[in-house]
Amino acid sequence: MDPRVAGPDTWVLMTQALNSLVLFVILMVNTAVTFLIAHGVIPSLVITGDVAPSLGAFRRFLYPLAAVSLVAAAYAFFFRVIPLAIALMDQIYPRFAI
Repeated sequence: MDPRVAGPDTWVLMTQALNSLVLFVILMVNTAVTFLIAHGVIPSLVITGDVAPSLGAFRRFLYPLAAVSLVAAAYAFFFRVIPLAIALMDQIYPRFAI
């Protein structure tokens, strides 16, 4: 099957899909780094005595931030990236499912 030539509407859709993918990656990196700091780095530093034990209270802020970032990443992927990718595949390959 030959793909169609990408017109202006298709390029706009490609740009939106790429922006949504970049947003998803940024949110996933934010989730991973935030959770790593809250669950691994801060407790390790507190246990070894390298930082004050009062810094352990900062974890209460980082866990919800990681959860919100994970939910936003899931929304960006399932409700933005996948529908845009399906629409893009439909424009480029109109008979893809057949």
